[in-house]
Amino acid sequence: MEVKKGVLYGVGVGPGDPELLTIKAVRILRECPVIAVPQTKSGETLALDIVRQVLPLDGKTILPLYFSM
Repeated sequence: MEVKKGVLYGVGVGPGDPELLTIKAVRILRECPVIAVPQTKSGETLALDIVRQVLPLDGKTILPLYFSM
């Protein structure tokens, strides 16, 4: 199995208002082919829900990370 190197960006979505995402955060999310998102035990993905209001995520791989918030 070939190991590929990449870059990991940590992007915060702010206090919850999609209009408050920074320009840099939107650019990074737009450019990344894989987006890892926190997901609660009940299946909620609040951060992803915020991002989806600003940017289409078609064609991106969404990788849920399960931990309590």
